[in-house]
Amino acid sequence: MIRNPGNSIFIILLCITVVFVGCSSRKSVSTHHAVDRVSVDIVSSSPSARIERKCLSGNVRLSADIDGKSLSARGTIRIKGNEGVQIGVMALGLMEIACLEFLPSNLRVINKIEKEYSEISYSDVDFLQRTGIDYDLLESVLLNRFFSPDGKPAAEALKDGVVEAGADTITVTFPEYKGLVYKFFFDRATSNLVQSEGIYRSGAKVVCSYQDFEDLDGTPFPSVISLSLGGVGKVAKLRLELRNVNSGMFDFSPRKVSSSYEKLDASSFMKSLGNI
Repeated sequence: MIRNPGNSIFIILLCITVVFVGCSSRKSVSTHHAVDRVSVDIVSSSPSARIERKCLSGNVRLSADIDGKSLSARGTIRIKGNEGVQIGVMALGLMEIACLEFLPSNLRVINKIEKEYSEISYSDVDFLQRTGIDYDLLESVLLNRFFSPDGKPAAEALKDGVVEAGADTITVTFPEYKGLVYKFFFDRATSNLVQSEGIYRSGAKVVCSYQDFEDLDGTPFPSVISLSLGGVGKVAKLRLELRNVNSGMFDFSPRKVSSSYEKLDASSFMKSLGNI
């Protein structure tokens, strides 16, 4: 049960921000490596590398745990390529109490309980600027998409990474960028992208795991996305369980906000959410 809607919104926002860190960024120093052709072919055949999903919608159960404090909520998720991601948070499965929107140019957080909202431009968040993170990256994470640090097509990008074949998985490691090393793990038997990692020089590590793949339009898609952050003095975990997933096209538009809602600047909004 959610006892404090503000806290639940904050935790979900925090953990989805962690997703950004656990993946790649748009720039990298190119270094060429010899690769195992069989392993490259397996990665290239992965649905994550060859299928460009345009839409995704469904129900979601979000479970968050930060240093042993657990909260969960049910809601909805809608993703439309290049247009936006909407995550609605429900109370008792009946009423939407909050909505997070990731749009190409900014993040919107709407708190329906307190009748307030905030719009935050990615360019105004120093953390995102320093790591080269943008909307496209979040969209890729939630769509189980394999992508390169410099935005090249997957097959071409593999020339810049180190491809290693293990007993059960194939690992693609890209060159270090801004103190991080990025890794992608593919299941050898299915070619599914099952995990991505961001490893910092400081020892911090972010892991995004994909589990319980189910058929979606004839190809596998994960019904569970698990995120974790460790090595920074705090352990944060987020689990998204997807149900009734559909890839059919739909019209996307940002949520309308009533004129009675108070618009807060970013710092004021974060303070209003309370401490976790």
